[in-house]
Amino acid sequence: MKTGFLRSLLKDKTANMMTIGAAAIVPLIGVIGGGVDASRMYLAKSRLQQACDAATLAARKQLDGGVITGGVIPAAVQAQADNFFDINFPTGQYGTTGVKYTLSPGPKTQMDGAAQATVPTTLMKVFNMPSLDIAVTCSADLNLPNIDVMLVLDNSGSMRNSRIAGLKTAVFSFYDDVMSTKPTGTRVRIGLMPYSNTVNVGGILSSANPAWIKDAHTYQSRKALFKMISNEDGIDEGDVLEETISQELLPRSDSQLGSSNSAHYHWNANNEKKKKKECEEFVGTFSVNGQVWTISNPKWHGGYWDKWPKNQKAACEATVKKQTIAGPEDKKPPTYRKEFDRYVYEPRTFQTDVFKSFKAATTDTGKEGKTVSSTWGGCIEERLTVATTDWSSVPTGSLDMDIDLVPTTDADTQWAPMWPEIVFDRGAPAAVTTKDEFTSDYEYDCPVSATRLQEWPLDGTERNKAFTSAVNGMVASGYTMHDIGMIWAARFLSPNGIFEADNATAPNGDSISRHIVF
Repeated sequence: MKTGFLRSLLKDKTANMMTIGAAAIVPLIGVIGGGVDASRMYLAKSRLQQACDAATLAARKQLDGGVITGGVIPAAVQAQADNFFDINFPTGQYGTTGVKYTLSPGPKTQMDGAAQATVPTTLMKVFNMPSLDIAVTCSADLNLPNIDVMLVLDNSGSMRNSRIAGLKTAVFSFYDDVMSTKPTGTRVRIGLMPYSNTVNVGGILSSANPAWIKDAHTYQSRKALFKMISNEDGIDEGDVLEETISQELLPRSDSQLGSSNSAHYHWNANNEKKKKKECEEFVGTFSVNGQVWTISNPKWHGGYWDKWPKNQKAACEATVKKQTIAGPEDKKPPTYRKEFDRYVYEPRTFQTDVFKSFKAATTDTGKEGKTVSSTWGGCIEERLTVATTDWSSVPTGSLDMDIDLVPTTDADTQWAPMWPEIVFDRGAPAAVTTKDEFTSDYEYDCPVSATRLQEWPLDGTERNKAFTSAVNGMVASGYTMHDIGMIWAARFLSPNGIFEADNATAPNGDSISRHIVF
Protein backbone atom coordinates (compact mmCIF):
# COMPACT_ATOMS: atom_id res chain seq x y z
CA MET A 1 0.00 0.00 0.00
CA LYS A 2 2.83 2.39 1.02
CA THR A 3 4.91 1.42 -1.92
CA GLY A 4 2.14 2.18 -4.26
CA PHE A 5 1.50 5.56 -2.66
CA LEU A 6 5.13 6.70 -2.93
CA ARG A 7 5.34 5.47 -6.47
CA SER A 8 2.21 7.38 -7.38
CA LEU A 9 3.54 10.46 -5.58
CA LEU A 10 6.71 10.38 -7.60
CA LYS A 11 4.69 10.16 -10.75
CA ASP A 12 2.42 13.02 -9.67
CA LYS A 13 3.95 16.38 -10.77
CA THR A 14 1.19 18.56 -9.40
CA ALA A 15 2.54 21.58 -7.24
CA ASN A 16 6.26 20.55 -7.66
CA MET A 17 7.42 24.17 -8.13
CA MET A 18 6.34 25.11 -4.63
CA THR A 19 8.38 22.27 -3.19
CA ILE A 20 11.43 23.09 -5.27
CA GLY A 21 11.16 26.82 -4.42
CA ALA A 22 10.96 26.08 -0.71
CA ALA A 23 14.03 23.86 -0.97
CA ALA A 24 16.00 26.55 -2.85
CA ILE A 25 15.43 29.36 -0.32
CA VAL A 26 18.25 28.30 1.98
CA PRO A 27 21.07 28.21 -0.62
CA LEU A 28 19.80 31.44 -2.17
CA ILE A 29 20.02 33.14 1.19
CA GLY A 30 23.59 31.89 1.46
CA VAL A 31 24.57 33.22 -1.97
CA ILE A 32 22.92 36.63 -1.59
CA GLY A 33 23.91 37.04 2.02
CA GLY A 34 27.50 36.10 1.29
CA GLY A 35 27.66 38.75 -1.43
CA VAL A 36 26.14 41.46 0.75
CA ASP A 37 28.31 40.67 3.77
CA ALA A 38 31.46 40.33 1.60
CA SER A 39 30.82 43.79 0.16
CA ARG A 40 30.42 45.26 3.63
CA MET A 41 33.58 43.52 4.77
CA TYR A 42 35.51 44.83 1.73
CA LEU A 43 34.35 48.40 2.34
CA ALA A 44 35.18 48.17 6.02
CA LYS A 45 38.62 46.71 5.35
CA SER A 46 39.38 49.31 2.67
CA ARG A 47 38.40 52.11 5.06
CA LEU A 48 40.40 50.50 7.85
CA GLN A 49 43.47 50.39 5.59
CA GLN A 50 43.08 54.07 4.76
CA ALA A 51 42.78 54.96 8.42
CA CYS A 52 45.85 52.88 9.28
CA ASP A 53 47.88 54.55 6.50
CA ALA A 54 46.79 58.06 7.50
CA ALA A 55 47.52 57.49 11.18
CA THR A 56 50.97 56.02 10.56
CA LEU A 57 51.90 58.75 8.09
CA ALA A 58 50.77 61.37 10.58
CA ALA A 59 52.94 59.76 13.22
CA ARG A 60 55.96 59.78 10.93
CA LYS A 61 55.28 63.42 10.08
CA GLN A 62 54.98 64.32 13.75
CA LEU A 63 58.28 62.60 14.48
CA ASP A 64 59.87 64.76 11.76
CA GLY A 65 63.59 64.01 11.44
CA GLY A 66 63.79 62.09 14.69
CA VAL A 67 63.96 58.38 15.43
CA ILE A 68 62.48 56.18 18.15
CA THR A 69 64.94 55.33 20.91
CA GLY A 70 64.41 52.52 23.39
CA GLY A 71 61.21 51.46 21.67
CA VAL A 72 59.27 54.25 23.40
CA ILE A 73 57.00 56.26 21.14
CA PRO A 74 56.68 59.92 22.25
CA ALA A 75 53.20 60.78 23.58
CA ALA A 76 52.69 63.52 21.00
CA VAL A 77 53.45 61.13 18.18
CA GLN A 78 51.07 58.48 19.58
CA ALA A 79 48.33 61.08 20.09
CA GLN A 80 48.71 62.35 16.53
CA ALA A 81 48.37 58.82 15.17
CA ASP A 82 45.34 58.02 17.31
CA ASN A 83 43.60 61.23 16.31
CA PHE A 84 44.09 60.56 12.61
CA PHE A 85 42.88 56.98 12.97
CA ASP A 86 39.76 58.00 14.88
CA ILE A 87 38.90 60.70 12.35
CA ASN A 88 39.28 58.32 9.40
CA PHE A 89 37.57 55.35 11.08
CA PRO A 90 34.95 56.63 13.53
CA THR A 91 33.51 54.34 16.17
CA GLY A 92 30.84 52.05 14.76
CA GLN A 93 31.88 52.58 11.15
CA TYR A 94 29.98 49.98 9.10
CA GLY A 95 28.69 48.58 12.40
CA THR A 96 32.14 47.35 13.39
CA THR A 97 33.13 46.48 16.90
CA GLY A 98 36.42 45.69 18.55
CA VAL A 99 38.25 48.32 16.55
CA LYS A 100 41.91 48.64 17.55
CA TYR A 101 44.89 50.52 16.13
CA THR A 102 48.45 49.83 17.26
CA LEU A 103 51.47 52.02 16.44
CA SER A 104 54.95 50.57 16.78
CA PRO A 105 58.48 51.65 15.86
CA GLY A 106 60.01 49.95 12.85
CA PRO A 107 63.64 49.74 11.74
CA LYS A 108 65.62 52.99 11.56
CA THR A 109 63.18 55.79 10.62
CA GLN A 110 60.18 53.58 9.87
CA MET A 111 56.89 53.61 11.78
CA ASP A 112 54.58 50.57 11.62
CA GLY A 113 50.85 50.36 12.20
CA ALA A 114 48.29 47.61 12.57
CA ALA A 115 44.51 47.81 12.80
CA GLN A 116 41.76 45.30 13.34
CA ALA A 117 37.96 45.24 13.62
CA THR A 118 34.98 42.89 13.68
CA VAL A 119 32.29 43.30 11.04
CA PRO A 120 28.85 41.88 11.94
CA THR A 121 27.12 39.87 9.25
CA THR A 122 23.50 40.08 8.21
CA LEU A 123 22.15 37.12 6.23
CA MET A 124 25.22 34.99 6.85
CA LYS A 125 24.02 34.54 10.41
CA VAL A 126 21.78 31.74 9.18
CA PHE A 127 24.98 29.80 8.52
CA ASN A 128 26.17 30.42 12.05
CA MET A 129 28.57 33.26 10.99
CA PRO A 130 27.51 36.24 13.12
CA SER A 131 30.63 38.30 12.36
CA LEU A 132 33.84 38.52 10.30
CA ASP A 133 37.23 39.67 11.59
CA ILE A 134 39.36 42.00 9.43
CA ALA A 135 42.96 43.17 9.94
CA VAL A 136 45.40 45.41 8.04
CA THR A 137 49.02 46.55 8.41
CA CYS A 138 50.76 49.70 7.25
CA SER A 139 54.08 51.51 7.54
CA ALA A 140 55.57 54.92 6.86
CA ASP A 141 59.24 55.73 6.43
CA LEU A 142 61.12 58.98 6.39
CA ASN A 143 61.88 59.24 2.69
CA LEU A 144 62.49 62.92 2.11
CA PRO A 145 64.08 63.30 -1.34
CA ASN A 146 66.92 65.59 -2.20
CA ILE A 147 65.64 68.54 -4.22
CA ASP A 148 67.20 70.14 -7.32
CA VAL A 149 65.49 73.26 -8.68
CA MET A 150 66.43 75.33 -11.72
CA LEU A 151 64.87 78.79 -11.77
CA VAL A 152 64.33 80.05 -15.34
CA LEU A 153 64.28 83.85 -15.06
CA ASP A 154 63.20 86.24 -17.82
CA ASN A 155 65.74 89.09 -18.04
CA SER A 156 64.56 90.51 -21.37
CA GLY A 157 63.70 94.14 -21.96
CA SER A 158 60.01 93.59 -21.27
CA MET A 159 60.94 92.93 -17.62
CA ARG A 160 62.33 96.42 -17.00
CA ASN A 161 61.61 98.46 -13.88
CA SER A 162 58.92 97.04 -11.57
CA ARG A 163 58.78 93.66 -13.29
CA ILE A 164 62.42 92.75 -12.75
CA ALA A 165 62.08 93.99 -9.17
CA GLY A 166 59.04 91.75 -8.71
CA LEU A 167 60.92 88.81 -10.18
CA LYS A 168 63.75 89.25 -7.68
CA THR A 169 61.25 89.45 -4.83
CA ALA A 170 59.62 86.23 -5.99
CA VAL A 171 62.96 84.43 -6.17
CA PHE A 172 63.88 85.56 -2.67
CA SER A 173 60.48 84.45 -1.36
CA PHE A 174 60.97 81.06 -2.95
CA TYR A 175 64.40 80.73 -1.37
CA ASP A 176 63.14 81.79 2.06
CA ASP A 177 60.23 79.33 1.97
CA VAL A 178 62.38 76.42 0.81
CA MET A 179 65.20 77.01 3.26
CA SER A 180 62.87 77.56 6.22
CA THR A 181 61.27 74.14 5.67
CA LYS A 182 64.35 72.21 4.52
CA PRO A 183 64.50 68.95 6.52
CA THR A 184 67.73 68.13 8.29
CA GLY A 185 69.87 65.71 6.33
CA THR A 186 68.47 66.48 2.90
CA ARG A 187 70.22 68.35 0.12
CA VAL A 188 68.53 71.29 -1.56
CA ARG A 189 70.28 72.78 -4.61
CA ILE A 190 69.12 75.79 -6.59
CA GLY A 191 70.40 76.93 -9.97
CA LEU A 192 69.69 80.23 -11.73
CA MET A 193 69.14 80.54 -15.49
CA PRO A 194 68.63 84.21 -16.43
CA TYR A 195 67.84 84.57 -20.14
CA SER A 196 66.96 87.17 -22.75
CA ASN A 197 67.61 86.20 -26.37
CA THR A 198 70.47 84.01 -25.15
CA VAL A 199 71.98 82.67 -21.95
CA ASN A 200 75.30 83.38 -20.29
CA VAL A 201 76.82 79.96 -19.71
CA GLY A 202 80.24 80.43 -21.31
CA GLY A 203 82.19 80.69 -18.08
CA ILE A 204 80.59 77.53 -16.72
CA LEU A 205 81.24 75.57 -19.93
CA SER A 206 84.84 76.78 -20.08
CA SER A 207 85.45 75.68 -16.52
CA ALA A 208 83.85 72.29 -17.13
CA ASN A 209 85.54 71.59 -20.47
CA PRO A 210 86.89 74.27 -22.87
CA ALA A 211 86.58 71.75 -25.73
CA TRP A 212 82.79 72.09 -25.52
CA ILE A 213 83.16 75.53 -27.14
CA LYS A 214 84.18 75.86 -30.77
CA ASP A 215 87.65 76.99 -31.82
CA ALA A 216 86.21 78.43 -35.06
CA HIS A 217 82.73 79.51 -36.09
CA THR A 218 80.98 81.13 -39.04
CA TYR A 219 79.37 84.47 -38.20
CA GLN A 220 77.17 86.77 -40.29
CA SER A 221 79.88 89.39 -40.66
CA ARG A 222 81.62 91.55 -43.26
CA LYS A 223 84.98 92.22 -44.87
CA ALA A 224 86.34 95.40 -46.39
CA LEU A 225 87.49 95.52 -50.01
CA PHE A 226 90.26 97.90 -51.02
CA LYS A 227 91.66 99.41 -54.22
CA MET A 228 95.31 100.23 -54.86
CA ILE A 229 96.04 103.86 -55.77
CA SER A 230 99.38 104.84 -57.31
CA ASN A 231 101.36 107.41 -55.38
CA GLU A 232 102.77 108.55 -58.76
CA ASP A 233 106.26 108.47 -57.37
CA GLY A 234 107.81 106.14 -59.93
CA ILE A 235 110.79 107.54 -61.86
CA ASP A 236 111.74 106.75 -65.46
CA GLU A 237 114.81 107.95 -67.29
CA GLY A 238 114.10 111.42 -68.65
CA ASP A 239 111.50 112.28 -65.97
CA VAL A 240 111.79 115.73 -64.42
CA LEU A 241 112.96 115.26 -60.87
CA GLU A 242 112.91 118.93 -59.91
CA GLU A 243 111.81 122.15 -61.55
CA THR A 244 112.09 125.83 -60.67
CA ILE A 245 111.03 128.94 -62.57
CA SER A 246 112.55 132.32 -61.74
CA GLN A 247 113.48 135.70 -63.18
CA GLU A 248 117.23 135.83 -63.61
CA LEU A 249 119.93 137.95 -65.29
CA LEU A 250 121.55 136.35 -68.30
CA PRO A 251 125.24 136.36 -69.01
CA ARG A 252 126.51 137.78 -72.28
CA SER A 253 127.04 134.29 -73.71
CA ASP A 254 125.18 131.00 -73.34
CA SER A 255 128.52 129.40 -72.47
CA GLN A 256 128.49 131.51 -69.33
CA LEU A 257 125.09 130.29 -68.10
CA GLY A 258 125.31 129.33 -64.45
CA SER A 259 128.52 131.41 -64.02
CA SER A 260 129.30 132.85 -60.63
CA ASN A 261 131.41 135.65 -62.13
CA SER A 262 129.34 138.84 -61.81
CA ALA A 263 131.29 140.51 -64.64
CA HIS A 264 129.62 138.11 -67.10
CA TYR A 265 126.26 139.76 -66.37
CA HIS A 266 127.25 143.37 -67.30
CA TRP A 267 126.32 144.26 -70.87
CA ASN A 268 127.70 147.15 -72.98
CA ALA A 269 125.17 149.95 -73.22
CA ASN A 270 127.29 151.92 -75.76
CA ASN A 271 126.25 149.46 -78.45
CA GLU A 272 122.71 149.30 -77.17
CA LYS A 273 120.91 148.54 -80.43
CA LYS A 274 123.04 145.52 -81.19
CA LYS A 275 123.24 144.25 -77.67
CA LYS A 276 119.53 144.72 -77.05
CA LYS A 277 118.82 142.58 -80.09
CA GLU A 278 121.21 139.91 -78.80
CA CYS A 279 119.42 140.00 -75.43
CA GLU A 280 115.96 139.69 -76.92
CA GLU A 281 117.11 136.77 -79.05
CA PHE A 282 118.64 134.94 -76.03
CA VAL A 283 115.95 132.21 -75.89
CA GLY A 284 116.04 128.45 -76.09
CA THR A 285 116.90 125.30 -74.14
CA PHE A 286 120.39 124.76 -72.76
CA SER A 287 122.17 122.10 -70.71
CA VAL A 288 123.69 123.72 -67.66
CA ASN A 289 125.46 121.85 -64.86
CA GLY A 290 123.38 118.68 -65.42
CA GLN A 291 120.15 120.63 -65.64
CA VAL A 292 118.02 121.68 -68.56
CA TRP A 293 117.46 125.44 -68.64
CA THR A 294 114.67 126.89 -70.74
CA ILE A 295 114.99 130.67 -71.29
CA SER A 296 112.10 132.81 -72.41
CA ASN A 297 110.82 136.39 -72.42
CA PRO A 298 114.23 138.15 -72.25
CA LYS A 299 114.11 141.93 -71.57
CA TRP A 300 116.81 144.62 -72.02
CA HIS A 301 117.67 146.99 -69.13
CA GLY A 302 119.94 149.77 -70.42
CA GLY A 303 120.71 151.40 -67.04
CA TYR A 304 120.43 148.36 -64.78
CA TRP A 305 123.82 148.68 -63.05
CA ASP A 306 123.89 152.05 -61.30
CA LYS A 307 127.23 153.90 -61.01
CA TRP A 308 128.93 151.58 -63.49
CA PRO A 309 130.53 152.87 -66.69
CA LYS A 310 128.23 152.80 -69.70
CA ASN A 311 130.02 149.91 -71.35
CA GLN A 312 129.03 147.79 -68.29
CA LYS A 313 125.79 149.44 -67.26
CA ALA A 314 123.21 147.34 -69.14
CA ALA A 315 121.71 143.92 -68.24
CA CYS A 316 119.54 141.24 -69.84
CA GLU A 317 116.81 139.62 -67.71
CA ALA A 318 114.67 136.60 -68.66
CA THR A 319 112.37 133.86 -67.31
CA VAL A 320 114.48 130.78 -66.61
CA LYS A 321 112.95 127.33 -66.03
CA LYS A 322 115.48 124.92 -64.54
CA GLN A 323 114.76 121.18 -64.63
CA THR A 324 116.67 118.29 -63.12
CA ILE A 325 116.20 115.29 -65.40
CA ALA A 326 116.36 111.65 -64.22
CA GLY A 327 119.11 109.53 -65.57
CA PRO A 328 119.39 105.70 -65.64
CA GLU A 329 120.66 105.71 -62.07
CA ASP A 330 117.54 107.55 -60.86
CA LYS A 331 114.97 105.02 -62.10
CA LYS A 332 112.60 103.42 -59.51
CA PRO A 333 109.18 101.77 -59.69
CA PRO A 334 106.11 103.61 -58.40
CA THR A 335 104.59 102.87 -54.95
CA TYR A 336 100.88 102.38 -54.19
CA ARG A 337 98.56 103.06 -51.29
CA LYS A 338 95.53 101.00 -50.25
CA GLU A 339 92.24 102.85 -50.05
CA PHE A 340 88.84 101.56 -48.84
CA ASP A 341 86.50 100.72 -51.70
CA ARG A 342 83.41 98.85 -50.33
CA TYR A 343 82.15 96.15 -47.96
CA VAL A 344 81.01 92.62 -48.62
CA TYR A 345 78.49 91.53 -45.98
CA GLU A 346 78.53 87.73 -45.89
CA PRO A 347 79.15 84.70 -43.67
CA ARG A 348 82.77 84.58 -42.49
CA THR A 349 84.62 82.00 -40.43
CA PHE A 350 86.69 83.35 -37.55
CA GLN A 351 89.02 81.61 -35.12
CA THR A 352 87.49 81.76 -31.65
CA ASP A 353 90.26 80.08 -29.64
CA VAL A 354 91.49 83.38 -28.18
CA PHE A 355 88.04 84.93 -27.85
CA LYS A 356 86.54 81.94 -26.00
CA SER A 357 89.32 82.15 -23.41
CA PHE A 358 87.97 85.57 -22.36
CA LYS A 359 91.01 87.36 -23.79
CA ALA A 360 90.82 90.35 -26.14
CA ALA A 361 90.55 89.19 -29.75
CA THR A 362 91.03 91.39 -32.82
CA THR A 363 89.34 91.25 -36.21
CA ASP A 364 89.37 93.37 -39.38
CA THR A 365 85.64 94.10 -39.20
CA GLY A 366 85.85 97.72 -38.02
CA LYS A 367 84.96 100.83 -40.00
CA GLU A 368 86.56 100.64 -43.47
CA GLY A 369 88.42 97.48 -42.46
CA LYS A 370 90.07 98.85 -39.35
CA THR A 371 91.03 96.45 -36.59
CA VAL A 372 88.64 96.17 -33.65
CA SER A 373 89.20 94.40 -30.36
CA SER A 374 86.54 92.69 -28.22
CA THR A 375 86.29 90.36 -25.24
CA TRP A 376 83.72 87.61 -24.76
CA GLY A 377 80.88 88.29 -22.33
CA GLY A 378 80.02 84.60 -21.88
CA CYS A 379 76.83 84.27 -23.95
CA ILE A 380 76.56 81.52 -26.54
CA GLU A 381 75.09 80.66 -29.91
CA GLU A 382 73.18 77.38 -29.88
CA ARG A 383 74.53 74.36 -31.67
CA LEU A 384 73.21 72.83 -34.89
CA THR A 385 69.46 72.76 -35.47
CA VAL A 386 67.03 72.20 -38.34
CA ALA A 387 63.99 74.10 -39.55
CA THR A 388 60.71 72.23 -39.17
CA THR A 389 57.03 72.68 -38.44
CA ASP A 390 56.54 69.17 -37.09
CA TRP A 391 57.37 68.94 -33.40
CA SER A 392 55.64 65.64 -32.69
CA SER A 393 59.12 64.38 -31.88
CA VAL A 394 62.58 65.91 -31.76
CA PRO A 395 63.64 66.24 -35.42
CA THR A 396 66.77 64.42 -36.50
CA GLY A 397 69.62 66.90 -36.61
CA SER A 398 68.18 69.21 -33.94
CA LEU A 399 71.19 68.94 -31.67
CA ASP A 400 70.03 72.02 -29.78
CA MET A 401 67.02 70.05 -28.54
CA ASP A 402 69.07 67.16 -27.13
CA ILE A 403 69.64 68.15 -23.51
CA ASP A 404 71.80 65.10 -22.80
CA LEU A 405 74.16 65.28 -25.80
CA VAL A 406 77.72 65.81 -24.58
CA PRO A 407 79.85 67.68 -27.16
CA THR A 408 82.38 65.61 -29.10
CA THR A 409 85.14 66.59 -31.52
CA ASP A 410 82.38 67.22 -34.07
CA ALA A 411 81.98 71.01 -34.14
CA ASP A 412 78.23 70.65 -34.78
CA THR A 413 77.85 69.27 -31.25
CA GLN A 414 79.68 72.24 -29.71
CA TRP A 415 78.52 75.74 -28.83
CA ALA A 416 79.92 78.95 -30.28
CA PRO A 417 80.66 82.11 -28.32
CA MET A 418 78.30 84.94 -29.18
CA TRP A 419 80.39 87.68 -30.83
CA PRO A 420 78.07 90.66 -31.48
CA GLU A 421 80.90 93.08 -32.29
CA ILE A 422 81.58 91.31 -35.61
CA VAL A 423 77.98 90.52 -36.58
CA PHE A 424 76.05 92.77 -38.99
CA ASP A 425 72.42 92.58 -40.11
CA ARG A 426 72.23 92.60 -43.89
CA GLY A 427 68.74 91.18 -44.34
CA ALA A 428 67.98 88.17 -46.48
CA PRO A 429 70.61 88.05 -49.29
CA ALA A 430 73.48 85.61 -48.91
CA ALA A 431 75.93 88.43 -49.61
CA VAL A 432 75.65 92.18 -50.10
CA THR A 433 78.33 94.42 -51.63
CA THR A 434 78.00 98.09 -50.74
CA LYS A 435 79.78 101.16 -49.46
CA ASP A 436 77.13 101.53 -46.77
CA GLU A 437 77.81 100.97 -43.09
CA PHE A 438 75.37 98.30 -41.89
CA THR A 439 74.81 97.93 -38.18
CA SER A 440 72.88 95.29 -36.35
CA ASP A 441 69.41 96.39 -35.22
CA TYR A 442 69.19 93.36 -32.93
CA GLU A 443 69.84 93.80 -29.24
CA TYR A 444 72.51 91.22 -28.49
CA ASP A 445 72.25 91.85 -24.78
CA CYS A 446 74.03 89.26 -22.72
CA PRO A 447 72.29 88.58 -19.38
CA VAL A 448 74.20 87.95 -16.18
CA SER A 449 75.88 84.59 -15.81
CA ALA A 450 73.84 81.52 -15.00
CA THR A 451 74.71 79.51 -11.91
CA ARG A 452 74.88 75.76 -11.68
CA LEU A 453 72.89 73.75 -9.19
CA GLN A 454 74.43 74.33 -5.79
CA GLU A 455 73.56 74.57 -2.16
CA TRP A 456 73.00 78.09 -0.85
CA PRO A 457 72.99 77.51 2.93
CA LEU A 458 71.63 80.18 5.20
CA ASP A 459 74.18 82.56 6.68
CA GLY A 460 73.10 81.81 10.20
CA THR A 461 69.46 82.81 10.06
CA GLU A 462 69.98 85.22 7.17
CA ARG A 463 69.62 84.71 3.44
CA ASN A 464 72.77 83.48 1.71
CA LYS A 465 74.83 86.51 0.65
CA ALA A 466 76.15 84.94 -2.56
CA PHE A 467 72.61 83.98 -3.58
CA THR A 468 71.41 87.51 -2.86
CA SER A 469 74.21 88.99 -4.94
CA ALA A 470 73.54 86.65 -7.88
CA VAL A 471 69.84 87.53 -7.97
CA ASN A 472 70.33 91.27 -7.48
CA GLY A 473 72.79 91.31 -10.38
CA MET A 474 70.02 90.61 -12.91
CA VAL A 475 69.27 93.45 -15.37
CA ALA A 476 66.37 93.58 -17.84
CA SER A 477 67.59 94.13 -21.40
CA GLY A 478 67.37 92.66 -24.89
CA TYR A 479 64.84 90.57 -26.73
CA THR A 480 63.16 87.38 -25.51
CA MET A 481 63.70 83.71 -26.30
CA HIS A 482 61.91 81.63 -23.68
CA ASP A 483 62.89 78.28 -25.15
CA ILE A 484 66.63 78.80 -24.79
CA GLY A 485 66.16 79.47 -21.07
CA MET A 486 64.13 76.26 -20.68
CA ILE A 487 66.55 74.16 -22.73
CA TRP A 488 69.56 75.25 -20.70
CA ALA A 489 67.71 74.79 -17.41
CA ALA A 490 67.00 71.21 -18.50
CA ARG A 491 70.68 70.71 -19.40
CA PHE A 492 71.80 72.00 -16.01
CA LEU A 493 69.22 69.81 -14.23
CA SER A 494 69.52 66.57 -16.15
CA PRO A 495 71.03 63.50 -14.41
CA ASN A 496 72.67 62.71 -17.75
CA GLY A 497 74.49 64.94 -20.21
CA ILE A 498 77.20 67.48 -19.48
CA PHE A 499 76.76 67.54 -15.69
CA GLU A 500 75.96 63.88 -15.13
CA ALA A 501 78.79 63.49 -12.61
CA ASP A 502 77.20 66.05 -10.27
CA ASN A 503 73.51 65.44 -10.96
CA ALA A 504 73.02 61.68 -11.20
CA THR A 505 73.20 60.93 -7.47
CA ALA A 506 73.25 62.70 -4.13
CA PRO A 507 75.98 62.12 -1.52
CA ASN A 508 73.46 60.69 0.95
CA GLY A 509 72.33 58.09 -1.59
CA ASP A 510 68.67 59.14 -1.44
CA SER A 511 66.56 59.92 -4.48
CA ILE A 512 66.55 63.36 -6.12
CA SER A 513 63.39 65.28 -6.94
CA ARG A 514 64.05 67.56 -9.92
CA HIS A 515 62.09 70.68 -10.82
CA ILE A 516 62.15 73.56 -13.31
CA VAL A 517 60.41 76.73 -12.12
CA PHE A 518 59.69 79.12 -15.00
